[in-house]
Amino acid sequence: MFNKIKSWFNVSASSEEVKYDFQDPLKKTILIIDDDLPQHDKSSGSKRLFELAKIFKLLNFNVIFLPDNGRATEPYYAQLKELEIDIMLSNDKRGIINNLKKHLHLIDYAWISRPMLNLKYRKHIKSNKKIKIIFDTVDLHFVRMLRQAESEGNEKLRRKAIKFKKLELELADTADATVMVTETERELLESERIRNVFVIPNIHELKIPAQDLGFSERQGLVFIGGYKHEPNIDAVKWLANDILPLIKKLQGDIPTYLLGSYPPAEVIDLANENIKVPGYLEDVSDYFLKARIFVAPLRYGAGMKGKIGQSLEFGLPIVSTSIGAEGMDLTHENNVLIADNAEDFANEIIRLYNDEKVWSGIRKNAFNAIAEYTPEVVEAKLKSMFKYLEAK
Repeated sequence: MFNKIKSWFNVSASSEEVKYDFQDPLKKTILIIDDDLPQHDKSSGSKRLFELAKIFKLLNFNVIFLPDNGRATEPYYAQLKELEIDIMLSNDKRGIINNLKKHLHLIDYAWISRPMLNLKYRKHIKSNKKIKIIFDTVDLHFVRMLRQAESEGNEKLRRKAIKFKKLELELADTADATVMVTETERELLESERIRNVFVIPNIHELKIPAQDLGFSERQGLVFIGGYKHEPNIDAVKWLANDILPLIKKLQGDIPTYLLGSYPPAEVIDLANENIKVPGYLEDVSDYFLKARIFVAPLRYGAGMKGKIGQSLEFGLPIVSTSIGAEGMDLTHENNVLIADNAEDFANEIIRLYNDEKVWSGIRKNAFNAIAEYTPEVVEAKLKSMFKYLEAK
């Protein structure tokens, strides 16, 4: 019996081969595949995957991360290495597949994010029949696409969404386990006769400082979202062009901050004396701790919205649409205010912004809403899933 297995991977940042100690053969090994190393400070999906990788280590797995782009993106590469997570890199696409094939005998579970990566990698992974494939949908893409098609009246996108639905259902049906982030999407898949579905949501913890600002000490609205995700672009354009002008007529300007990475020109152009678009910020906590309201005017999308969970972490009261609030058991007038057209959305912002009693009630109930998404709760859900897979 050998004590350690040695491995060589190309590191794209330096184009040099690096030799390092690899896996503990006495532990189970899980391979994670995503588009890139998890840039956890730039998107909620990446944040979730980064937190899941940490939990896998707590569950005593060897963890290998395979970024499809093959890059050692910093500082995220160094952060994974600090967690003793091995990373499979390459300068070219063929190299990364070859590296994967060489190490399939080490792998027990393959956690593959998103439909297209499942299509690309599962045919290689299935050559080792002992590997259990876990399809992490992140969100059901066809649901998001259908909602966007309906919002835009886009028949071409609707037809594409129907084709995507067929693909996602087929991938889910043939996986050993399919992971959703919400009960809503689990129920949707099960209505399509898909079994072996597990809910593994986003992971959140409270971030309330000892010296927290009260209602009267706060001002402004805040939104956050990665702008590579089209629903976020649509949301801030709707906010700036339709909702804020209504608020201005009734109350005057309220300072508004559109946070998030990779803002395109159409988002940057929304900036004015009242609307600020700071772009990517390493630490956004100051905005959440000083704003009075978080706004999530999402008109389409799917799954659990990381921005909502992030707001709950800070106990920041939220005004959202039904689509923005779905998946976290949030209810109107209890732990969130919900509105689905511009006039109602503007009115709910004005009410929450001016009524301390309503604001305090929503805030108090928001603290309870986050309890189902702590690392400890998600760890228990993962244990249950792996127990099922072990027995399969």
